[in-house]
Amino acid sequence: MTGSATQSCPINVICPIVFIPGIMGSRLKRASDGDVVWDPGSGSWDQAKNAFELATSRAAAKRELLVGEPRASFSSDYLEVDHNSAGWKADRGWGGMLGTYQPFMNWLSRNEVTKIDGCMVRIQFVVWAYPYNWTNSNRMSAAGLGEVVAEAESAARAEAARLNRQAMKPILVTHSMGGLVSRAYTQILGNAGDVHGVIHGAMPTNGSPELYKRIRGGFEGATRSVLGRNQAEVTATAANMPGPLELAPNRVYQDVPGRRPWLRALDGMGNELWALPRADPYEEIYLNATDWYRLVDQTLLDPDGDAEAAWRAYRRQVNIARNFHAELEGSGFHPNTRMFYGTGRDTRDHVAWRPMERFAGAYPVNPVATFSSGRVNLRGSNPGNPTGPATFGRTLQMDGPRAQGDGTVQAGSGLHVPEMSVAVTDGFDHQKAYDSRDARELTRDWLVDMVKEAVA
Repeated sequence: MTGSATQSCPINVICPIVFIPGIMGSRLKRASDGDVVWDPGSGSWDQAKNAFELATSRAAAKRELLVGEPRASFSSDYLEVDHNSAGWKADRGWGGMLGTYQPFMNWLSRNEVTKIDGCMVRIQFVVWAYPYNWTNSNRMSAAGLGEVVAEAESAARAEAARLNRQAMKPILVTHSMGGLVSRAYTQILGNAGDVHGVIHGAMPTNGSPELYKRIRGGFEGATRSVLGRNQAEVTATAANMPGPLELAPNRVYQDVPGRRPWLRALDGMGNELWALPRADPYEEIYLNATDWYRLVDQTLLDPDGDAEAAWRAYRRQVNIARNFHAELEGSGFHPNTRMFYGTGRDTRDHVAWRPMERFAGAYPVNPVATFSSGRVNLRGSNPGNPTGPATFGRTLQMDGPRAQGDGTVQAGSGLHVPEMSVAVTDGFDHQKAYDSRDARELTRDWLVDMVKEAVA
């Protein structure tokens, strides 16, 4: 805290806030020529300036826009943030973010009045944003956060000195994957002392099975115009990027009831035949190159390139994600953390493959798999004659969402860290988490509590 050495009433406090958006929440351009490849603009996803190009591009073209030329592997320098704004909003990072965040940012900027021991405390919230290259590893994104945190605190100190007020360390407020960026910044990179506290909203704490579903079956809604509407398009884009891959469930992931295996095979009546991972999701699922339930079809990683080279590059990105997960698992949370999570929408806390035939039993033995988006056709030997001809078939599809959550992040992401998390039950949608009245009230209460901690 800076300002007057003697507390007097009323207390006037400047509290800097740094907001960190989620995946696809930042405008991106090619670093080489400045061409914008993802532009949220000032509206929603489907109002983006480049929506037509992305929506009409097939897998190879999407990959070229977001990853690079055929045969080129992912480079952290290929894309960078485009700030798209002049004046104070550009200075504070607002111009580089998805336009649908702006109502929350405006709301967050409102001043607040509270009391401590009968003394009035007037709080001026000054809101900054940290847009980042969401295709990159969250660890690398975290490395740039320190500059914004330092600038936010420096500006608050200067304003406090000018107005004879007090200034406090910044508070980080995050949405979705932005929570992983902030945890990397405070816990992995050792910068916890630079911020007073952290508030997470809708964070996929240990990953989300939705990443598997989307690579195998495509995205839904307007978002599918960006990373892809089907298996081929999403594999060519997201599966080449460490950022999205770091959203895959890690070793300590738990579903809502607390089970760790999240990839399951069912018979036609819904009885479970097996569940993975047994120990290691990376070797059993993400780096699996042969079994039908593997995360990626290698031939789709670089449609116009070399499949073997693309697989080697993919393995490197998965290992980046594996290492990031290991660091994050061991580092915990900022000691002054609050978190809210959603419970009001059907959400996947696991992925279950099920035969399309209602009364189907066991799967073919030694099957050959034919993939289509969200489905797989297996043809092999009959389980009753495992050495017989490959004439026995099953067509499987992924079950729909059945757990509590926000439609993308399941409730276990907060439920299993109960000492710092609160459920919001009003049914908010993941992308619009901070448009929820209940979530905003919680956020405001937590911010005021943190200011009280700083001035007490």
